[in-house]
Amino acid sequence: MNKNFIQKSGLGAMLLMFSAVTFGHGFVDSPGARNYFCGKITKPDEVANGVAKYPVCGDAFASDPNGGYSYMSVLNHHQGRKVLGPVTKNVCGFDSETWKGGKTPWDNSINWPVNNINSGSLVFSWDISNGPHFDDSSDFRYWITKPGFVYQVGKELTWADFEDQPFCDLPYNDDNPGAYPNVRADKGNAHIHTTCTVPSRSGRHVIYAEWGREPPTYERFHGCIDVQIGGGGNTSSTPATSSSRSSVVPGSSSRSSVIPSSSSRSSVVPSSSSRSSVVPSSSSRAASSVGNTAYCNWYGWQVPICKTQTTGWGNENNQTCVGQVTCDAPR
Repeated sequence: MNKNFIQKSGLGAMLLMFSAVTFGHGFVDSPGARNYFCGKITKPDEVANGVAKYPVCGDAFASDPNGGYSYMSVLNHHQGRKVLGPVTKNVCGFDSETWKGGKTPWDNSINWPVNNINSGSLVFSWDISNGPHFDDSSDFRYWITKPGFVYQVGKELTWADFEDQPFCDLPYNDDNPGAYPNVRADKGNAHIHTTCTVPSRSGRHVIYAEWGREPPTYERFHGCIDVQIGGGGNTSSTPATSSSRSSVVPGSSSRSSVIPSSSSRSSVVPSSSSRSSVVPSSSSRAASSVGNTAYCNWYGWQVPICKTQTTGWGNENNQTCVGQVTCDAPR
């Protein structure tokens, strides 16, 4: 992005630019973040209908089933943990403005699915297909829990559990991508792959991740990745492509594997409440139709419009659907 243009064009141009580029959305899908497993892969209506890939997600969605559909919108508009410090009550959502500073489903302390990894070189991949923004991506940062950390179901994470400094802090400028060898923009697959060195750890840990964008938006996405670290062995990681990436298990067996947590199935009934006070541009929520089926563009996710309800989320013909009113509402 041309920063001189921003500085010289005045407030009106800045506001226009803000409205045009605000709605890029993303999450870490390899190794899978919490909102990948419980959001992208397993949705609240699938738990309620007994068809969830990860039934444990019902525990995350129980108090906020509607929030589970905003898995790509765990965001704020500021410079994040490194600049602001450990100022939030909730770690994984960083008091996301989408939840008006409250707890997201991914801040709940449940028996999350866990990625098996090793210390050493590892690629963290961001799925940014829900509004891909490569040209104004500015940084990728990762923090890890301290040695001796013990994960306990029912005990929420605090910043005291994490190291003060990120173990991986990668700047990026898409105007000169070759200058940033540890960041690879995979534009054909709407992914950004970042290579980091995971510190020596063993046992279960949590990695907190951020993807930040340049001004004027300062849009920043947050997420937590639950990992089981094998004990310090270095591994060489290769960024996945669309052909090698599994739709369920993030990454290949040489990078990370996933252990679904065992849990009894929870019952979730989608609600109709809207999560965010941010109003997306018309292109980010416009409805379309194919044949006799109408679709809602939910931040790039094409969701069928429900035929039997007008508000909230549902499941028809074994597919997630959204009410027309919910699709059209500000979010």
